[in-house]
Amino acid sequence: MTSNIFPALRYRDGHAAIDWLVRTFGFEKQAVFDSPDGGVAHAQLRFGPGVLSLSSTQATGPDNPWSGVRQGIYVHEKEVDAHHDRARAAGASVVSPLKDLDYGSREYAVRDPEGHMWGFGTYDMQAPEGEPNIFVGLHYRDGRAALAFLERAFGFRNAFEVQGPDGGILHAEMRLGDGAIMIDSGQRDPSAWGENVQAIHVYLPDPDAHYAEAVAAGAPVTAPPFDTPWARGYYTRDLDGFLWGFSNYKPRP
Repeated sequence: MTSNIFPALRYRDGHAAIDWLVRTFGFEKQAVFDSPDGGVAHAQLRFGPGVLSLSSTQATGPDNPWSGVRQGIYVHEKEVDAHHDRARAAGASVVSPLKDLDYGSREYAVRDPEGHMWGFGTYDMQAPEGEPNIFVGLHYRDGRAALAFLERAFGFRNAFEVQGPDGGILHAEMRLGDGAIMIDSGQRDPSAWGENVQAIHVYLPDPDAHYAEAVAAGAPVTAPPFDTPWARGYYTRDLDGFLWGFSNYKPRP
């Protein structure tokens, strides 16, 4: 198995973010490419078999659709032409047309109906072999509509869902290839989510040990370690306020 779905984060100071994520969460630098202004044009950080993509906000030109978002999702897709045609036929809003890039990838970018930015391309982020352990969490106002769209337009399959009393989606997990995403919908708890509509969930076997190290390094904790019927974990934020969850939970196969 190999990771194929990657969080894409845009930080005010990409170099400071890299240093913070390495020092506080235990990521490792995999690749860092500077922009002409000294920011980060693109970087990849590893956490075991998982890979995170990040850049500096100023490294993206105003004509690039990614310049208007702080977070997004990048998906490695070998058959990207067919995937592009499927998404467009399903009514997805293509904001960056399918094209070949100078680093060898062929890709396109699209917004889903609630504004989440997605990139699909042939670049594999140099992800090592291993069971994926980093999962994007997305919040939607209408979870049921989101599940239908992600299946119809992008080819995700519904692996697991928990319904609320009104029939809406409290939690769902969708898979595409080896990767998985997590879906929450309905009322968003501002004390947990803040201004975010995207979270990064990381699986690790010992969340308590990771929590102790993160707190010692200065991570601002949103929720200290807690138990649920299915996992133990904690929530924190990074230096730009992005929401992170570390737990011993893995999405359903």
